[in-house]
Amino acid sequence: MKVSEIMSTDFITIDKDQKLIDALSILRKKKDVGRLIVTQDDKVIGVISFRDVANRMGSHKTEGISPKSMHISAAMSYPIISIAPDADVVDAAKIMLENRISSLVVMEDESNIKGLLKKIDFIKLLKNCKKIKVKDIMIEEVIQITESERVIAARNIMMEKKFSILPVMNGTKIVGIIDDESLADALARFREQVPIKHQKNRIHDFYVGNIMKTDPPTINAKEPLCKAAEIFEETKYKGIFVVDDNENLVGLITLTDITRLVAEEKI
Repeated sequence: MKVSEIMSTDFITIDKDQKLIDALSILRKKKDVGRLIVTQDDKVIGVISFRDVANRMGSHKTEGISPKSMHISAAMSYPIISIAPDADVVDAAKIMLENRISSLVVMEDESNIKGLLKKIDFIKLLKNCKKIKVKDIMIEEVIQITESERVIAARNIMMEKKFSILPVMNGTKIVGIIDDESLADALARFREQVPIKHQKNRIHDFYVGNIMKTDPPTINAKEPLCKAAEIFEETKYKGIFVVDDNENLVGLITLTDITRLVAEEKI
């Protein structure tokens, strides 16, 4: 199957010299898009996502800097990796995994953007998903955090490990979720609202419980992959927490796991 058959065509471009707050505003309103394609003089030069914002806003280098005064070029990921619309989806999946990225800009030439291929687009390929159980591909060792941990600590884990989602736990039960979106939004608002002179101290009193989402997506380990695909499409989360019959956390399934199945031609 070709990339053009599953890619997203509702992409949004934004100029590198616009403010970071502009990118955040669009990402908040257009959550299905997930990332923006950054251009300079109509040429694609990068992409920017919630992850990029969280990475930049959580750095000590941005102490005292608001997203209202920072340009998109200071936070975007670059250079881009593009792919042709007639490329095979298996090759696209392999490129994403090899480069540890979550999207490819689909282009015919340097200025002709045809679409954006994201990991969630691979969900469209799950035709035989009833034969694969969630437990067969889930990650069993899941890094966990609690409500009392600092936001900056959660950010460091996610950036260093390239995680897009973390479960917030109370014992063995999942009570919340931290993802790229909630992290980026919280850190950006912190930089906007807290006076510069207080940011260095207050960042250490900024806790996960203050920003976590309380609707963690879960699925039983025995369910078929088709069910996970439905949850991915419905929630737009990049990961789903896997639980046993007693609702205890036993694993995690991510869009990267789906991408790996595509790359290995197992679906």
